[in-house]
Amino acid sequence: MRFSTLLFSILIGIVFANAKLIMIIRHGEKLNDMVTDLSDVGKARAECLVEIFGNNGVYATPQKIYAQCPTENKQSTRPKDTVTPLANSLGLQVDLTFTSGKFKKLVKDIQNSPEEVVLISWSNDKIDNIAKEFDINSVPKWDGSVFDDVWMITDGSTPYLKNGSNVTPTATYSGKKLYSMYVVKENVDQCMNQFLNSSTQSQNIQNSQIEQQNAQYANIQEQAQNQEVQNQQAQGDTSAQINEQNIISSSTIIKTGIITIVGIICSTLIYL
Repeated sequence: MRFSTLLFSILIGIVFANAKLIMIIRHGEKLNDMVTDLSDVGKARAECLVEIFGNNGVYATPQKIYAQCPTENKQSTRPKDTVTPLANSLGLQVDLTFTSGKFKKLVKDIQNSPEEVVLISWSNDKIDNIAKEFDINSVPKWDGSVFDDVWMITDGSTPYLKNGSNVTPTATYSGKKLYSMYVVKENVDQCMNQFLNSSTQSQNIQNSQIEQQNAQYANIQEQAQNQEVQNQQAQGDTSAQINEQNIISSSTIIKTGIITIVGIICSTLIYL
C-alpha cells in the first residue's frame, strides 16, 4: 500500500514537473522566397504578438521562445524576426539551437526543459511534424496561405487563455498520451492595421522632410550658382575696366611720344 502511494506520488510529481503548454506559430508574412526577412505586414504582425502573448495579452505568456535557426539552404530569418519584439519585451533570448529538420531534438529539449509555457516560431512545412512528436493524432499540414493560426498543445494542466479571455478554437485534435491540441487565431488584424497606418504616416512625414531638405539644398545651389555668375560678371567688368585703362595709358604714352618727336623736329628746323 505504501509502495503504491509512493509510486503514485512520484508519477504525479513527474507529470506536474513536466506540465507543458506548447504554443506554435508560423513566421510572419514575406515578400517572396528570395527575400529572407519579413515584409512590412510581417513586421506589423511581429510587433502585435506582444499584445497577445505579452504580460497583458490574451494568451499565456511564454517563459521560453524557440525559433528556427537559419542555415545555408534555408537562410530565412523570418522565424526569429517574428518573435524578436516579443522576446525583447519579455527580456528573453530567442533560442536558435535547432534548424528546420531538427524537430525531434527540439521536442525532446522542450520536454526536458523546466519552463512550463513555451512558444515556437517555425516555417510552416515542418510545424505538423512538431505536433506529431507530441503524439497529436491526425495532424493536418499547415496551410501555406495562413499566417495567423496558433497551435496550442497542452497537457491540460496549464491553460492557454488568461485574464478571463474567451476564445473559441477553430479546431481540436486529441493526442495519444497527455497532450491535446487546440487551433486558435491570433486576432491581431486591428493592431496590424494601426501599426501599418502609423508606419505609413511616419514614412509620409519622413518623405516630406526629405523633400523640404532637397528643396532647401536646391535653393542653396541656385543661390550659389547666381553668386558665381555675379562674380564672373564682376570679374568681366573689372577686366574690361583694366583693358580700357591700359588702352588709355597706351594712347597717352603714344601722344606724349608724338608730341616729343614733333618738338624735337621743330627745334631742329628752327636751328637750321
